[in-house]
Amino acid sequence: MLRIIFLGVVLASTLSMSAQKSINDFKYVVVPESYSFLKGTDVYQINSLTKFLFNKYGFNAFMDSKNFPSDLNDNGCKALKANVKRRPGVFTTKLTVELIDCNGTVVFTSSEGKSREKDFKPAYHEALRNAFKDVAALKYAYSGDVKEKSVEKTPVKEEAVVEKEKPVETKKEESTIKTPTESSLYIFNDSKFIFKKQEYGYEIFKNEGEQVSIGKIFKSANGKNYIVQGGDLSGNGYFDGYGNFVLERINPVTNKLITDTFARQ
Repeated sequence: MLRIIFLGVVLASTLSMSAQKSINDFKYVVVPESYSFLKGTDVYQINSLTKFLFNKYGFNAFMDSKNFPSDLNDNGCKALKANVKRRPGVFTTKLTVELIDCNGTVVFTSSEGKSREKDFKPAYHEALRNAFKDVAALKYAYSGDVKEKSVEKTPVKEEAVVEKEKPVETKKEESTIKTPTESSLYIFNDSKFIFKKQEYGYEIFKNEGEQVSIGKIFKSANGKNYIVQGGDLSGNGYFDGYGNFVLERINPVTNKLITDTFARQ
């Protein structure tokens, strides 16, 4: 019996160290401008608080935008994407924090942060801060600095660098945008959507028991941006480095520009 307990403790410790090491390999954290359990951008300043707390505990966090560092623009896999989930509760607000890599793999999940505050904003803020206690416990420190410095110190002839730079840059550009293949599943506002490849781009289906076509995504001339025709979801969009589809559209109620993210599964 004691042997089983000992092996369990060793295994748990090994998994913890492995998870922490993998997180330290990532240079950035990208925080979305909205979460699926709330409608709108940075509602109750939860997204801004998420970015603040990641930076507080040693991470290099950015809000999801196009103003990224050059190395992150070249390779989206240098970053983890942050996500906050809410679990239903009658008198308690419960939030968990996730970190997801560019392949859609969840590499970290915090325990639930809870709050019994009645008002939404203080409840969300308290629950989020409590969930971040697990993030603080990671004691994150980016481990890539040593690797990058050692590469810089390696003597390389200028001519050799010029010859090797071109193919490397081409590969990076291809990896920054991940478009779906024949059929891919997405989540938006807790609903499931399927993007199916077509000659003009993609057709969007809402997946609720049966697939119902709700719109089309037309590829633009430059091949990077898309025009969406889908009722209230009509607008312009693009695929980010994680394969998510970022849609910019006009809110039919407020007539203001909003940004929605269809999270690729």
